[in-house]
Amino acid sequence: MRVPFEASLRALVRPTGAFAEPPPSLGRALARMLALWTPLALAHAALTVREGLQAYGQLRRMGPPGWMSRLLGADPETLWELFRDLPAAPAFGRIAPWLLVGVPIALLGTWIHHAVWDHAGLWLLGGLKGRRGFKTTLVAEAEALRIAALGTLAGLLGFLPGLGAALAFPLVLLEGYLWLFRGFALAARHGCAPWRGVAATVVHAVLLGTCALGLAGLMLVLLRVGP
Repeated sequence: MRVPFEASLRALVRPTGAFAEPPPSLGRALARMLALWTPLALAHAALTVREGLQAYGQLRRMGPPGWMSRLLGADPETLWELFRDLPAAPAFGRIAPWLLVGVPIALLGTWIHHAVWDHAGLWLLGGLKGRRGFKTTLVAEAEALRIAALGTLAGLLGFLPGLGAALAFPLVLLEGYLWLFRGFALAARHGCAPWRGVAATVVHAVLLGTCALGLAGLMLVLLRVGP
């Protein structure tokens, strides 16, 4: 009996040998990534939106929890009045069709984002070999993200009643591992040492975090010097 996602699970357990076979074409790698990841991402997005709408409706009906008032330093009654005056949320049925368009676009954007930043990280670490250019990185990212889509599947368990809080920390650890996992695909397809590929994903995270902190700092400065 074949276990669902058996090949992907083997790849996650033994990442150094996960990409030993010849690479597929870019079109095939992308198609396989979307075929596996899109249904899982749609389910995750639908559950997230549904819970978000429910939480929004509860805020309008019952007001914000006490910790929110304390965090914002606002009077609870004033904050409750503010939430009660907010417009009603749209029905889930009106949002759902947009997910069919938005989710695949978001997945493609994630793929391109990771490819650009990981490629830059690998270049900084001297991991680009010969004539293997950005197209090789695109293939590697598509292969890795297809396997890493299991993280989206695991994330669906967090929506089960009573399991969300218990699985929060393990899911964070899994997300961190899946971030590094892309490095093994990069190293295999670019013909460099695995540590360079994994380190490229770390460089990606550091660069991204630095840019985010810089942007946040700039916005804070602008708010302070504003009228």
